[in-house]
Amino acid sequence: MRISSGTGDSWLNPKAELRRSPVEGLGIFARQRIRTGERVAIFGGQIMRIKELNRLPVGLQHYPFQIEERFVLGSRNMRPHPAYRFNHSCDPNCGFRGQIFLVAMRDIFRGEELTVDYAMLVAKSVGSRIKFEMSCQCGTTRCRSTITENDWKRPALQKRYNGYFSLYIQEKIDALRQTKRDIRPRNYSSP
Repeated sequence: MRISSGTGDSWLNPKAELRRSPVEGLGIFARQRIRTGERVAIFGGQIMRIKELNRLPVGLQHYPFQIEERFVLGSRNMRPHPAYRFNHSCDPNCGFRGQIFLVAMRDIFRGEELTVDYAMLVAKSVGSRIKFEMSCQCGTTRCRSTITENDWKRPALQKRYNGYFSLYIQEKIDALRQTKRDIRPRNYSSP
């Protein structure tokens, strides 16, 4: 099912639908069972510099998502595509494959809200004063209360979401791990 609403072409699995969410405003819910690994959304839109976010209409400023340190993907002037309505959860059931594909991390049952942890796609931006921080209302036992642009650095989240970070964030994790390996003290034995 191809849905276009002015944000470029995005796609939402026909097994999912947009409706009111107890977490926040609108959310995406399973109309029928979605199996582990099944693609639930493909994101499209316009590529914008992060510093452009403040110039977007207020109703669009929260929907673009980061695809690089300086860039986001979203819409400059239209209502967001339903695929951009995935709410955050500290115990999500969806994660990324690559940069624009969202997949089920486990089986998702009919009526269940499809969620993603924003740690999988948000990091500090370069050349912008925009700082990402939000209060979390997910209500799960894993709730962090505050979600920030640095959550992807948490070792527990890196382990839990291994294979489900957006490509951009995964590359940052890999670079951070390489840096840690490079600065480890070496054991030199004396002759």
